[in-house]
Order: sequence, then structure tokens, then C-alpha cells
Amino acid sequence: MKDCLGTVISNEFLSDRYYLIRLKCDEIASTIKEGQFVLFRCSDGNDPLLRRPFSVYRYFPQSGEIEFAYLLKGRGTELMTRLKQGDKVEILGPLGNYFEIGESTTGIAVLGRGVGIASVAVLAEKAAKENLYSLAILSGRNPGSVIGKDFLTEAGCEVVGLNDEEGTSGIDGIRDILTDRIEKGLIQQIYSCGSNRMGKLVKDLSIKYNLDSYISFEEHMACGIGVCKGCTCMTKDGYKTVCHDGPVFGIGEVDL
Repeated sequence: MKDCLGTVISNEFLSDRYYLIRLKCDEIASTIKEGQFVLFRCSDGNDPLLRRPFSVYRYFPQSGEIEFAYLLKGRGTELMTRLKQGDKVEILGPLGNYFEIGESTTGIAVLGRGVGIASVAVLAEKAAKENLYSLAILSGRNPGSVIGKDFLTEAGCEVVGLNDEEGTSGIDGIRDILTDRIEKGLIQQIYSCGSNRMGKLVKDLSIKYNLDSYISFEEHMACGIGVCKGCTCMTKDGYKTVCHDGPVFGIGEVDL
């Protein structure tokens, strides 16, 4: 974990209320792992006082660049939209634990809803580039809120985009897709972020088919290192902090 200074390369509107900011930050790009996050200072002053947590959407160690996909939601992210090429930003990270793919795994599925897609997209991309079967089921309120489809398709993932507006994001449909791929022997691990109902689905399927699966929690995080205890979740071993003990937990560890 380091307090680093990043340089804005680009900061672009994606769709709906989503933006993509790309930074030059060698320290983070060379050490970050899939599912970890950083604390991002959104302005030079104390407004807002607290940094904002963001999962790294994509990272490029060779060029020292990292990307964050973020949702315009409040004061902090509104200030982020104003950042322009050449601006400097303070980043604390990498923080938290991370997703891992088992050595004997030949195929994975990732489930992301809304901005939760940012936590799992890079893992799906990594799996596809390692010649593993990689299924990405991405969902949101409307077509514009389903991000990441293009680069994941280009990477070689099977991508399924679903949304509420068109009535395609029901949990039963997601269950059918996953069950089909599992029973065909394509998937041994599932990774989820962005919705408790998807988390419960992953837990049910993991128990039924004896899968090694994981969930990443989204919480408000003040300190990022487990000191303030403001982001606790219930596990089979009692309360744990999402920022320090997580954000990634084994699906069997947590109470959903």
C-alpha cells in the first residue's frame, strides 16, 4: 500500500451516468491485482473530506496506466468529472484482497451489476487472455448502464448484457444461463459483485454444484485499512471489515 500521485491521461463520458478515467500511475499499475481497490482523493481541498473507494477497472503494467469506471452519483464523483488531462490526483492503494483463479480451473463466470461490473471485468479479461473459458454476465438499469461489453468481447469472453428496461435481467434468466454452462462443464468458479440477489444465486449454485466461488462487496469506506470499522459485514466467523478483510470473500463465508 502506497500513497501515490497519478496523472490524468483522459476522463471521458461512457454512457448513462458512467465515466472512465485513465491515469498514469506506475506504482499502482505494477502492484494492483484483480478485485483490489484504491482510495481516490476527488479534489485538492477538503471538500469532500473523505477519499472515495474505486475498484480498478483495468490496468496496464507495461505502460504504468490504470482505469477507473465510475458512476456520477454525488459530490465526489461530480468533482471527478471535472478532472482533465495533466491534472494530478492522490491515490492510496492497492487496498484489500483480490480474486484468484484456481490452478485446475478451465473456465469462470463473472457477474457484475451496474458499477459492480468494474470489480470483475478485469478478471474476465485476464481469464480469456489465459485461454480459459470466460463468461461475463453484465446487467444494469438500462442498456447504457451495462459497461465493458466491447473490450471483454474483444478479449475473447462470452458476454451477456442484460438490463431492467428491456426486462432481461431477471434472476431466473441468469440462473438458466449459469446452470447451462456449469452442466456443460465450462465453469468451475463464479465471481460476483453488485447485487445481493446475484450473490445469493451464486451461493445456491455453488452449493448445488460444489463450485469455488467468490463475492466482492460494495460499501462506503472511510479509512480503507480496517481501523474505523465503518464497513463491516457478517461472516460465519463474526463481523469483518470489507475494506481490510475483503472486499473479496468466499461465497460460503458471508451471510447474504
